[in-house]
Amino acid sequence: MLVVIVTLLLAVPVVGCLLLVKAVRVVVTRRLTRRKGAAAWAEGAGWLLCGAVLAYGVGVGAMFLSPWPDWCPVVKFSDDPDPSTVSPHPRTENSWFPLKARCVSDIHTPVDFIPAAVNPVLLTSLAGAAGCAAVAVWRRRQDRNSG
Repeated sequence: MLVVIVTLLLAVPVVGCLLLVKAVRVVVTRRLTRRKGAAAWAEGAGWLLCGAVLAYGVGVGAMFLSPWPDWCPVVKFSDDPDPSTVSPHPRTENSWFPLKARCVSDIHTPVDFIPAAVNPVLLTSLAGAAGCAAVAVWRRRQDRNSG
């Protein structure tokens, strides 16, 4: 698990730079891609997957790099022993998909650590990538049948 977290944290700047270069290229050339047909849709799916990796990496980074309040217990995940059996008060609610990391208490206001935009961007990017991949497959079959 630690390897996945470190990989995501290292991938965020790389993917962010790739998306920034692509955005600048789109603005300068005023074209999304030079490819046509199925290849253009496949490229779009790849860029949307990069956006999903970036969003997920930002969320994981926020989960582990944000300062947790003093009243909140140490971060626990679903496979860890349940701390609520020891104390019913401050507890954490975490999940890997959709990303959720928050401290909940009967006394304090709940504190969320994942930025609000991470999960919508992640799900939209994944859905868009699946749609683009489906159109790419459909276009490739259309090209093979007509040629």
